[in-house]
Amino acid sequence: MPVLSVLWGLALLTAVSLSLSWSSSVSYSLAHNEITQAGLTALVEAGVNAAVDGLLEPRAERRWRADGRTYRLDVNGTQLAIRVQDELGRIDLNQTDEAMLSSLLQSAGLDAQAAARLTDKIVDWRTTTALKHLNGAKDRDYAVRDAAYRPRNGPFQSVDELRLVMDMTPEIFARIAPALTVYSGRQFVDPQLAPPEVLRALPGMTAQSAEATVAARAGMDNSAGQIDGNPMTALRGRAFAIRTEFSDASRRVVGDVAVRLTENPQQPFWVLSWSMR
Repeated sequence: MPVLSVLWGLALLTAVSLSLSWSSSVSYSLAHNEITQAGLTALVEAGVNAAVDGLLEPRAERRWRADGRTYRLDVNGTQLAIRVQDELGRIDLNQTDEAMLSSLLQSAGLDAQAAARLTDKIVDWRTTTALKHLNGAKDRDYAVRDAAYRPRNGPFQSVDELRLVMDMTPEIFARIAPALTVYSGRQFVDPQLAPPEVLRALPGMTAQSAEATVAARAGMDNSAGQIDGNPMTALRGRAFAIRTEFSDASRRVVGDVAVRLTENPQQPFWVLSWSMR
């Protein structure tokens, strides 16, 4: 009996030891992951801060342009590629008209009829009334398809929400998402700031002319077309999408942050959205 008690005691001590060892390993892994994530977040923040500083640079010849061109920055040996897009150059999902939505969908590969049908469903998602367009979809239509959700019947809260619209495919979404925003608050876009995905949807534009426009824009003198006066005042209230990309070990990190500029030097911007992958 004493021998059996000793054996049970040894077994219990072994189990406790293994449990502590496993717990210590898990704690170390969690701490290591948190430190790594904090480092990646800090690099994305560095990209955002550099972009805002560039937009607010008093000297026009050194000011960053918000038309999607790439700027590079070294942060303690990590090379950041930073792009700034003025949201006035994108199509606002909540403000644009049906004609622009249909044109965008056709530029993404849909024929006119399919584009019209999907346009109706997009507009119905954001419309507050129960009335629907000819090819649209409201609560009952989503229920018939056994969808786990219903249309918002109000403004889109994010571009990603467009994925939920009936008949929106991942392929079409991927093609049109770079052209869209929910932050400009304008019905029309500024072609001088528009990315290729928007330019291709504009009347009279083709894929070739859109690329030519972007190339011509890239060759412009940096001070050309810059705003006059104090940029902090001139850009107050404007929204910008900032993408920061860099390599970390074996993967590529992409940080997408949308900000709205203020006129407060102590807090020059508000973060509207943040994602990192």
